[in-house]
Amino acid sequence: MCELMALSFSQPLSTDFAIGPFGGRGADNPHGWGLAWYPDHSLALVKEPVSWQASPHTAFLQTYPGLRSRLYLAHVRHKTTGGEPTHADTHPFARELRGRDYCFAHNGTLESVFNKLRLGRFRPVGATDSEHFFCHLLEELDQASACLTTPASWRWLHGQLLAANRLGQLNCLLTDGERLFCYHDAAGYKGLHLGRVPDENRPFMDADLKVAVSVPGRETGYIIATRPFRERGWETFQPGELMVFAAGVLCFSSHRACE
Repeated sequence: MCELMALSFSQPLSTDFAIGPFGGRGADNPHGWGLAWYPDHSLALVKEPVSWQASPHTAFLQTYPGLRSRLYLAHVRHKTTGGEPTHADTHPFARELRGRDYCFAHNGTLESVFNKLRLGRFRPVGATDSEHFFCHLLEELDQASACLTTPASWRWLHGQLLAANRLGQLNCLLTDGERLFCYHDAAGYKGLHLGRVPDENRPFMDADLKVAVSVPGRETGYIIATRPFRERGWETFQPGELMVFAAGVLCFSSHRACE
């Protein structure tokens, strides 16, 4: 299956945290990997249609000290349809809308998306249902003249995601460079989990994955992942739940009270 991961922090965080072991889960997801971050208000994105372990880029990304951001989005891919993996079909996907760089990654299959969801000026480069839906969502956002900055707009987004979810499985991450939007499939497909940092000063780890987040004092945030990184201290998204994060703060949930 594909796996998702995102981070939202109060201060820029270096990737000397060990994101590599997340890519190590590419043993079950060998068809592509991608990492996106925001050095400022613009998006930086590196992705390849190979496994994380097969790429020389990943070692550089894990150790480059100049790579810092409050917001990261990552994906490892197990393709379910089509031919050989391509760069065009590798997550995350990116588009500009009204001066913002949007980024999107998806876990699941939306089988009817090509026939049911209209496109406008945003067009897929590849052939995936994921990119088609992302282009459709941005078209709807553009037509509604919406900016995803208020609780009313987040409820609108939640409605869009619930409607698309009727076409198949939908776990997804979306960001506009300031806010991170995380949605869990309404039928509970696969999973989506939430961990807070710091959490009793315990590292996020299990037998095969460690994210050593060095956050001095006031730097706090959240990690969102398909599977938790350890047995304790993680919360499960409720089916159909949308959460919105900004600078390491949970701003909105469709299903629970926020900070």
